Amino acid sequence: MKKVLCVLFVFLLLTSCSRESEVTQQFTDLLVAVNEKEKQGNNFGRKLFEKEQKEQALFIETMELSQQQYQEVKRRVVAMKKSAHERALLLEKEESALRESKRAIDQMSEWVKQADVTNQIDEVVEEHDERSEIHEAFIMQYKKLLDSQAQLYTQLEDQSIREHELQKHVNVVNELIASCQRLLSEFNDSTKEVNRLTARALKSLEQQ
Repeated sequence: MKKVLCVLFVFLLLTSCSRESEVTQQFTDLLVAVNEKEKQGNNFGRKLFEKEQKEQALFIETMELSQQQYQEVKRRVVAMKKSAHERALLLEKEESALRESKRAIDQMSEWVKQADVTNQIDEVVEEHDERSEIHEAFIMQYKKLLDSQAQLYTQLEDQSIREHELQKHVNVVNELIASCQRLLSEFNDSTKEVNRLTARALKSLEQQ
């Protein structure tokens, strides 16, 4: 589950321009602050994605084992539970980074209220807010996914579990995965929109 990163290198270049207007400089500084906070969360998100891929491959291999290979199943379940726990820790760090980035967005929002800015800048802040809400919804859904996967792994090592019961829980996990993927798709679309609106806002400031 990979996220699209915000591309703000253009804005970083703008900070070195000595003839920028004060509004452009303030706007750029706020954008850089938000981007720095988000980069931390994106780093945790990449690690989360890598662990997720390895864990998924291990789960598929484990599902193919027979009950006669119980000791091997138990060994793999231990590995998957450890991986899920590590993902939970990474998610906590990503959630913490999200809170920091929301504070930076709130600062930008306060600045917009106080400064005399264009509608284009206001739209950038609104899109950042929406994107942040999508990210928060993703984290909440991903927590549900982790809980459901932990329960599924416990069922895998239960020799008394019936196949249809196991499959029922697999379906629940798959639905949660699909839900997380939909939210990530929305997040990525919002990221592209943030970049588009920001580029337009900066262009309008240059033309003033």
